[in-house]
Amino acid sequence: MNKKISPLLSSAKNFLVEAMENYDKRRLDFAIVNTVTATELVLKERLVRIHPCLIFKNIDANKFENEQTVALRHLPKRLNNLGVSIATEESILIRTFADWRNQIVHHMPLFDKKAAHLQLPQLLDFIAMFLRKHLDIPLEELLPKRLYKTANGLLKEWERVVSEARKKAKLDKRTIPNACPLCGASDVLSLIDERQVRCYLCGSKKYVYDYCTQCGKKTVSTFSSYDEGNFCDECIDAAGDHYIQMLIDIERGK
Repeated sequence: MNKKISPLLSSAKNFLVEAMENYDKRRLDFAIVNTVTATELVLKERLVRIHPCLIFKNIDANKFENEQTVALRHLPKRLNNLGVSIATEESILIRTFADWRNQIVHHMPLFDKKAAHLQLPQLLDFIAMFLRKHLDIPLEELLPKRLYKTANGLLKEWERVVSEARKKAKLDKRTIPNACPLCGASDVLSLIDERQVRCYLCGSKKYVYDYCTQCGKKTVSTFSSYDEGNFCDECIDAAGDHYIQMLIDIERGK
């Protein structure tokens, strides 16, 4: 990020990244714990920006060194009382996940994991929206580029980010329809010259737009140049799979 971030936001960023990585790996319990912790830190950051003492349960204490901070389930109400709007359905979602986190950490989880898997993107979306609306921090500034593709297929809030990138690419007037291999978004690529492309979402410039000698398709890829010609990533991957299968067949005596 360009701007310096607070310790609370720095921790929130780490938990948010771990949440999305664990969601990708279908490690639901870890993803829930990480997402809920990120939510709590983000909400407390908003309280701190109003006044640092507001994150404590007892704001009238003489000393705060040993005071507990306000519990996650009570954060939406406190923020609403201070003029930071959190919708009722969002508050219910936060309380639900807070209960699920407590089950995971302290008890035997009893919640419906299928329902939790479907609802987790909603809480991640809430974090992304809250960061932009109440903390003036775009989600793309917190996420490493390796998670752009995950965000692209997971978060509604990410559609805003992709939309802005598409507008910039369109203004360039050299756009190509292919999706970026790195971030997965379509209509965000533009030609820099005859072959090299740039992505207006993730900023990558390592791909080229050219014909593959093997399959004949014109595609965006990291071409490997040999005397025999250029081969697209799909053909290189297919050749690698074929070679591995050949070794397995030899090992089995086929």
